[in-house]
Amino acid sequence: MARRLWRCAGNSFSVTVAVVWTLLPIYWTLKTALFAPVEAVAFPAPILPLHPHLAAFFNIFGFGFTDANGTYFMPAGQAPQVINGLVNSLIVATAVTVITLVIVVPLAYAFGRFSFRGKTALLMAILFSVAVPPVSTLIPFYILFIQLGLTGTRFGLVIVNLTVTVPFVTWMLIGYFRNLPPVERLAQIDGFSRLGTLLRVVIPMARSGIAVAAVVSFLFAWNEFVFATQLVNGTDAATLPTAVSGFLFLQPQPGLLSASLWISIVPAALVAYYLQRHIASLGMVDAIH
Repeated sequence: MARRLWRCAGNSFSVTVAVVWTLLPIYWTLKTALFAPVEAVAFPAPILPLHPHLAAFFNIFGFGFTDANGTYFMPAGQAPQVINGLVNSLIVATAVTVITLVIVVPLAYAFGRFSFRGKTALLMAILFSVAVPPVSTLIPFYILFIQLGLTGTRFGLVIVNLTVTVPFVTWMLIGYFRNLPPVERLAQIDGFSRLGTLLRVVIPMARSGIAVAAVVSFLFAWNEFVFATQLVNGTDAATLPTAVSGFLFLQPQPGLLSASLWISIVPAALVAYYLQRHIASLGMVDAIH
């Protein structure tokens, strides 16, 4: 009985720490975004905003804001960069997601459902690609992109993101496709070709796994910062994470920085909400066995 109580207490403590660890930065960022400029730099910082307002959220999109006391808050000077970064991030993340699925779905299906010569070696190559830290390829990509003229372009950033999402999502979906019921023979009896079986039978059955693959690809491309900082920062192709980092330099603006972070969180939060309905059905297993 005592052991059970200790176990319950330990579990409750662990859950409490995890919740506080997760939610406290989110709350603190929102609180800072709602602060008046004086409150944002006060020490110690107030637990709750004394005079909350939405000026920062308007300012980062280039709009002025007048609060209830008649104080006018000017638009942020970085507003064009934030708006441009938001558009670029949506374009890059959407392109990476679509291209990743087009490549990965048939690739993972072939690895998960068929046996062929060299399969194990190719799987090891995919696993190696997943294991290599992306930052280790930063300098080679930078040199290559300078020679090809791809620095400062959304196309180059899409290519870099694909080098990470394609092997990772392939490895993730191989086990899922392997666990699907063996419907190929039945589909062939009904007159479907292999391509028809994949498009009209297997993909509808695998829609939960494919949905998870899509959101994982989108989230990675949306949040990618290291490659974007080196390859497109300061150009018209700069993404939202690099635009947000601009609020840290020269004259730090905590309110505008926090509002920008919340704007960047919204798409990820919506995607995560959609993901939770499908993650339980994603039966990922070891792709080798």
